[in-house]
This record gives sequence, structure tokens and C-alpha cells, in this order.
Amino acid sequence: MILNKKFLPVTALFVLMNTIGLYCIYFFPIKGIKLTFILVVNLMLFILALFNFWRIRKMDLSKPNQMVQSVMMGTLVKMMIFAIAALIYSRQNLGPVGLITLFISMGIYLMYTFLEIQWTLKK
Repeated sequence: MILNKKFLPVTALFVLMNTIGLYCIYFFPIKGIKLTFILVVNLMLFILALFNFWRIRKMDLSKPNQMVQSVMMGTLVKMMIFAIAALIYSRQNLGPVGLITLFISMGIYLMYTFLEIQWTLKK
């Protein structure tokens, strides 16, 4: 399923983000950016995209309102999981995340959401 033609852009985005993140961790460390945090966010978004792809693939095409409900459900699930993850992270006392790290994570989230909407519309 990961190598499915419609899911390939998401897999490519996941591999690209991990490659850039691991390269920066080992060869080009950047001060003020928590790269491990970004890699964990990338992994969480990939797993959620995989779940949403599996859910959308089983969707009935004869009901157009089901597509809207499916996208809204995916967004709600992502929001709940990230709220729980933020709460867990804040309780671990690992220090502040940083504004740049949050903006990078938000940008990755927007890329995954864009790709998810694209494959939903093409279904």
C-alpha cells in the first residue's frame, strides 16, 4: 500500500523530509531547531496519512457528502492526536520547542494535508 501510485507522493515527501532531517542532524546541525522533534512530527503525519489513505480508499463514491465527512474526520483525528502529543511533550520537561521548529512542523503538516486533499479529489 505504501508503494501505491496515489500514495507515492506522500511516501516521497516522508523519505525526503527524513533524508534532510538526518543529514542536518549528522552533518549540518542548526542551532535553535529541534530536528528530532521535526522527524517525530514527520513520522506521525506519515502514519496518519497512511491511515487516512486506507480510510478514503474504502469510501463509497456514490455518496459525495461522505468525502467531505472523511476529510473533516481526518482533520479532527490529526488535531486530537497532535493535541495529545503536545500535552505529553510539555509534561516531559524537554525544554521549549522554539518558534522556527513549530513553523517547520506546520509547513510539513500543510504539505501532507495538500497531498491528502489531492488524492481525495482524484478518487
